[in-house]
Amino acid sequence: MKRSNGEGTIYKRKDGRWCAAYYDDAPYPKRHFVYGSTQKEVKEKLEKKRKNPLVYSRKAECIYTLEEWMLFYLENYKKNELKKTTYDTYMVMYRKHIKGSPIGRTRINRLTNNQLQQYYNDKIANGYNPKTVKHIHVIVNAALDKAVQMRLITENQNKLISLPKRTSYEGKTLSAEEVKIILNETEGEELYPLIVLAIYTGLRKGEIMALKWENIDFEGKILSVTGSLCRVEKERSESGRIIHGYEILEPKTAKSKRTIPLLDIAVQALELQRKRQIEMKRRYKDIYVDEGFVFSQYDGKYLNQREFMNAYHAFLNKYHITDIRFHDLRHTFATLLLEAGEAPKIIQELLGHSTITTTMDIYAHVGENIKQKTISRLDSLLEVETDKKVHLDSKQGDNCKK
Repeated sequence: MKRSNGEGTIYKRKDGRWCAAYYDDAPYPKRHFVYGSTQKEVKEKLEKKRKNPLVYSRKAECIYTLEEWMLFYLENYKKNELKKTTYDTYMVMYRKHIKGSPIGRTRINRLTNNQLQQYYNDKIANGYNPKTVKHIHVIVNAALDKAVQMRLITENQNKLISLPKRTSYEGKTLSAEEVKIILNETEGEELYPLIVLAIYTGLRKGEIMALKWENIDFEGKILSVTGSLCRVEKERSESGRIIHGYEILEPKTAKSKRTIPLLDIAVQALELQRKRQIEMKRRYKDIYVDEGFVFSQYDGKYLNQREFMNAYHAFLNKYHITDIRFHDLRHTFATLLLEAGEAPKIIQELLGHSTITTTMDIYAHVGENIKQKTISRLDSLLEVETDKKVHLDSKQGDNCKK
């Protein structure tokens, strides 16, 4: 019988039944069939399938292992919505922890909560940080949620497992005395302007590395954070080795795009850096390409990360200052502000945290110290009142005896 226009997949079988063939939209498309006693019935069934192209039979479900489905999910769904550095991190987690693992080779419709629980337990037993295990769980959970949504599986078994509580990290900080050593004794050092700026602004390392002169308003004493230098996956070699590089990307979160007021000491450090850079341009004029960076190498490009970190730790050791991570200069900035009595909400804005919860989770230990100091200040006030109360109580006792 002649097929209707646009319905080339619908035909009448020799046994009298009508049939339609269609392919799903899965990573590995599979051909499916619908049958009916009339052409109209088959058309209606086919239309339902087209509206829900990922309605699978049990046989079709079994073609997807967890690693196959997660790769498809990350490449086709998450890549479009995540920041490039975040997507690269997800892919690293996938390759390191899912691909080739026992759960990675398991069909998603055969995964059990016991199997997943044992997988996470083994990660902890092998020394992985609970934070890392939590990240793996989040990625697996999102992929399986999507599989449920698309009717590949009926239930997300990953929601039924139990994870260890994450331990909050307490960043180290420089003491006020150590900050004074930097300010008073290290001005002649090449890293002096950069370290002073980090202490007085709380900028992340990537934000300082991406900082350009156009982001500095010397007259208004304002610094604008508009980008961050990030390590990203550039390409893969023929052997499959991932080659990384650096790019200036959008800041970590929307809140990370911010302005920070500059104290005079920070402005002076930046002015010193500008003078030194002018001299560097003159000395290396044959190779210097001005890309506008505040802190750059002798050829004008952004600082080499490994060389910078080696120089940073050497700087601290030279002046017998606590050898802390560079990121801990950011903790130093926040801690000094909290101990000076600044409101947490203001500190959140200065740090560029997306929520105040993030700020207070990180600096909870500082809050406890501040509360202790605050309570201690009541001693002098309450001591007099307590003496009076005791005196009055003794008088009342005497009256009772009378």
